[in-house]
Amino acid sequence: MALQYTISARPNPVNRNADPKFYATAKSSTVIEVRDLCKMCRAHSTFTMGDSMGAIETLLEHAMEQLQLGNIVRLGGLGSFRLTINRQEGAETLDSFNDSNIKGCHVLFTAGDDLVDMCNNMTYQCATEKKKKEDVVEN
Repeated sequence: MALQYTISARPNPVNRNADPKFYATAKSSTVIEVRDLCKMCRAHSTFTMGDSMGAIETLLEHAMEQLQLGNIVRLGGLGSFRLTINRQEGAETLDSFNDSNIKGCHVLFTAGDDLVDMCNNMTYQCATEKKKKEDVVEN
């Protein structure tokens, strides 16, 4: 399978007077929901739709509980999730720092070996017809 992409001109954020350069953007065509994945699993296994949905919902529930406890959740070759503190206010002294200084957290995903291998071996296919520079209309 090839990852489809589109090509578009982007300005240089450092030098707005420089000529734009052309870059690829991965094309996302469809959102695949958990229910869709369960249907795919059902078609290729003896799992019922309920078995698949129940297993995934239970997995997600326990994964979030483990993240709240500060644990790293690794989902095999897909990758791992962990929470990081991404918004906080500094305190003048160690003693004056408390929970109210922390304003938010973020979920950090790290790709696993299988996902990294998939990306390293990806093939690509342009989804749009390339236009010559003189055919591109400036806005």
